[in-house]
Amino acid sequence: MKRVLVLGATGKTGQLVLKELANRPSIQVIAGLRKSEDISRLSNLDSSIKTAVIDVEDSACLTKALNNVDVVVQAIRLRGDIPETSLVDMDRKIRQAIANQDEVSMIIVGGAGSLKKANGKRFWEDQNFPRKTLPRGIAHHKLRDYLEENSFKDPWTYLIPPPAFIPDGKRLGDYQKFNSMENEEIFLTKSISYADFAMAIVDAVLENWRGVYLIAAGQQLD
Repeated sequence: MKRVLVLGATGKTGQLVLKELANRPSIQVIAGLRKSEDISRLSNLDSSIKTAVIDVEDSACLTKALNNVDVVVQAIRLRGDIPETSLVDMDRKIRQAIANQDEVSMIIVGGAGSLKKANGKRFWEDQNFPRKTLPRGIAHHKLRDYLEENSFKDPWTYLIPPPAFIPDGKRLGDYQKFNSMENEEIFLTKSISYADFAMAIVDAVLENWRGVYLIAAGQQLD
């Protein structure tokens, strides 16, 4: 049985991933919580799902929580005026925690700010990029470059949603998967619900995807 730890389990994406994974008999799901009382935030928690309180800033705690885990789904969504290296720093902490283990796969929820434009810039540099989420857009650009430019012991997958990433959109049960491109502007007009994006994350876990993929709805959402 594959053991999958979901970091950011109480977030919208994390909870939908938990729901999808709980339906897979070959998966043992572990919901990573920041504090024990956060279990109340997991709506309709399936009895088969385990929980673990994890302080990602505590290296000993993180190492213990990641022991004997096969896959880490990194769905933590940092908010506010975060440093541009915050996501890279978090990735490094997780990799350090699994350094002495056998291969552990990392499935990372990406950000549209990292999408590549024809002029060589990234979407976060576009005038239409939301100013409110600009720090996170820059941080995702840094994280994507860091992943693509380095070699690691443990494999990774970075899944990017389009700018129209719809929290309460319907689960249509389908999605489109695009490979990384030098010009990804066509993807800027697409959309997807959180629920369908969660399906892609679970497929990445089950099918051992590797690298960067752009994930959009199988049919366009209103």
